[in-house]
Parts: sequence; structure tokens; C-alpha cells
Amino acid sequence: MKIEINKNNDTPLYLQIRAAIQKQILDGNIPAGYKLPPERHFSESLKVSRNTVVKAYQELISDGMVVVSVKPKGYFVKEVTRNIPERVFQPLSKMIRYNYTDKESLYNEIILQSGSEEVISLANIVINVPCPLEETVTLSELYGKREGESERLRKNIVKLLRRKDIFVTCNNVQLVTETTQGLEYIARMYLTEGDTILCEEPIVADTLNVFRNRGIHVACVRMEQDGMDLEHLQSMIHLYRPKFIYTMPNLHNPTGITMSLEKRLKLLELSYAHGIPIIEENSLSDFRYEGQELPSIYSLDKGGMVLYTDTFTLTFLPGIKTAYVVGPTQPIEMMRKLVVTMEMTVYHVGHALLNQFIENGRYDRRVSLLTEYYRNRRDTMVRELLPLREKGLSFAVPDGGLCIWCALPETINEKKLFTLSREHGLLYMPGSVYFPYGYTGGGHIRLCFSNASDEEIRRGIKILSRALEMSYIRQIN
Repeated sequence: MKIEINKNNDTPLYLQIRAAIQKQILDGNIPAGYKLPPERHFSESLKVSRNTVVKAYQELISDGMVVVSVKPKGYFVKEVTRNIPERVFQPLSKMIRYNYTDKESLYNEIILQSGSEEVISLANIVINVPCPLEETVTLSELYGKREGESERLRKNIVKLLRRKDIFVTCNNVQLVTETTQGLEYIARMYLTEGDTILCEEPIVADTLNVFRNRGIHVACVRMEQDGMDLEHLQSMIHLYRPKFIYTMPNLHNPTGITMSLEKRLKLLELSYAHGIPIIEENSLSDFRYEGQELPSIYSLDKGGMVLYTDTFTLTFLPGIKTAYVVGPTQPIEMMRKLVVTMEMTVYHVGHALLNQFIENGRYDRRVSLLTEYYRNRRDTMVRELLPLREKGLSFAVPDGGLCIWCALPETINEKKLFTLSREHGLLYMPGSVYFPYGYTGGGHIRLCFSNASDEEIRRGIKILSRALEMSYIRQIN
């Protein structure tokens, strides 16, 4: 068994070993019953401590992929069962548990520091294009017709969805404050502690923690250039028997990848075959600059297996959060009852303003303005990043979205590069915060252009370029 580890990688060595063995098991390169190398021999071949190998093996045992035996003595690959029970929408008991990790701590620290005038922040997604409102809303609209405003907004959402070939009624739409709140309600209704949900990796910390904080196991599926690796997904289905599959098929955050039509159809086939519902998030689809918008998985679904969520937060007023979940009548009715139970007071100021914004055509004009504005911001960042390819930085130009996902050469230490950049006044999101179980190979960085001017982008990339140069020099020395 041959594996490679990178000692410049920010991921601990035992997690790199675990990930490499797990990949070979899931890819079918290591069969069930295979005896893993003895701890001492393996540590010598990898040039790591024996304790590092022991920790890696213990992680694989916890994953349910390896068992330890006394007779015969050693570590053996466990056979994966493939009996998949039928899945249906039905409420399960609700559990809450908070899980605060070092990566989440770093993520929150970077977000807080991004507000400082002393740094250039390319770290977080914030819309910086003002949205002037000329509408006036009377008190009777805000308080006298509170239920009417919500129903009116659902009708407007139904009309907007028709443009995406999603044909539903108001009974299929539930309003929430943000997509993460929609995920929280889904978790409360259908998931309990110990259940597993499959998500694409890399994954945003906010999404990850919605599930982790309830004691739900999040298993990650690697990404390819056209979306989720479906062979890896199948292996994970057989291993974990998940209750849901979560995906962001359009302009995935942070990678910017759009899932191909072929994979969308295949994903639905897997959903039907194994009875696993899909949660589809579409929160960045309005920021498409090139390429054709593909049919949503929800619009392709003929079996009632998809819950779809989207938000107005990025295209309307950031301070007035409004999002929604679309799905079959049964889960939406259940969610509506849960919202009424959880939300003691619901304010409809945002609903009233958003309704007028949509109905008078300003919403469409706003989306067109944002698309043109951020296309130019993306192009500026791409122009500044192109010379950095000669320094080992690699990236694909995304068709849309609000950030660019960059890969570092394996010789660059991700943590040291981040520290150097921050010391010189640049903040960005290091790739490690998007990999809950670590990663193999070189590191990554996410650069957002949504809240930066052209000049700030140019200055920020110059700092990054210098930090890369300094990293190479320190590596040589």
C-alpha cells in the first residue's frame, strides 16, 4: 500500500494518513479483509512516529472502515454493508448540541477583523452596492395585514420560480430568514443525533455547523470540475447510510463549480435508488456572468425527493434577511407549523418592502446591475491573479459567484502564507477552514471580490504575491 503525505500541509499527519487510506478503500483499491501494515513498519516507511500511525488507525476504526483483531493480530479493512433501507419524509426527535472547533474560531476571527480599516479584506461575502429605496410603506401594511404580506411574498416567489422552470404553488413555499435557518428547520424535523448527512467538500463553516451543532455526523464527498464526485458519493452512501444529501450545484461556495446536467440527473437516480432526499441550495445563482444556467435539481425531480432553498439577502437589503424553502406539500406544512412554534413574533417590514421591490420591476433591475458590477470585479481580480500562476498559484475563472478558489503548490505552507499576508495587511479565508477533516496535497485560499474596490483588489493581490515570494525564500533557507 503506497500513500503520500505532505509535511508542509496544515493538516496533521495522522489525518493525512487516514484520508489517504480512506480514499483507497472507497475507491476499491484496498479490498475488505486487507491487513494494513503493522504500526512500526508503516511509521518507518512514512518517516513519521509510530504514534502518528496509531492515531490514523484509530480514526479509521472510529469511521467504521477498519477493525482491530487479536487473532489474527492486526488492523483489517472492514467489509461495507450495502443494505439500504427505504427513506421517507417523517419527523424524528430533535437534539441540539454545540460543537465549536478551532477552524470555526479562525473563521469567526477573520470575519471580525475584516471590518477593520487597517486591512484589505478579501475574506467574506458582503454586497457593497447600495440599494436605494423610493417606496413608502404605511403602518397598515406593516401591522394591519401581517399575514397578507407573507402570503403576497409567497405568490411573488412562485412567479419568480416559474422563470427557473420550477412550477409550484404557495403551499410548496415556506419563508425563513436565511438559508441556514431553513437547514436548521430541516434538521429539527428529520435528523437526530448520530444521523449522517452527506455534503460536498470543501464546505462553508456556517452550513457545516447547522448540522454538527445538533450532533449530526457530516460526511464529506470530494468535488470534481463538474460537481460532486458521484463514485465517491456512492461509496459514502454504502458506508454511512445517510438521511440526506446536501448540495450547492450552482456556483458552489467556495469553489465556484457548477454541477453538470449529467451529474444532476445521475444524482437524482441515486436519490431514488437509495431513498435519500436531496437538499439543494441555490443562493448564488443570481450572480452568473457567463455560461448557461442549468435546470435545478428540483425542476428535474419527478419523485418528490428534493428540498430547494434560496435567499434574497444578497440581492435585496442585507439587513433585511428573507429566504425560503420549496418542497413537497408534506414537509413544507410541517416546517410551517415548526416556524409558528419557534417564531413568537414575525416582523413583516422586510416582506412588505420586498413585495413592492419585486412587483414594480426593481428587483430585476437590481439583479442586472449586480451582475454587471460584480462581473467587472471578478475580471479585475482575475487580471491581477494571472501573473501569480508563474509563482505556482492555480485557479479556474468561475462563471459567476463572488469569490475565486485558488490552489497552492504543495511546497507552500498554507498557515505560514496566511500569517505573512495578514502581517502585511491582507485578510482572506485559508482553505483549511473548509475541510472539516483536513485535506491531502497542497492548500487553498478563497479570495472574495464582493466587498472590495478595484484598487483594494490590486493592493491585496500585490500583498499576496509578495507573501508567496517570501514563502518560497523561507522554504529554500
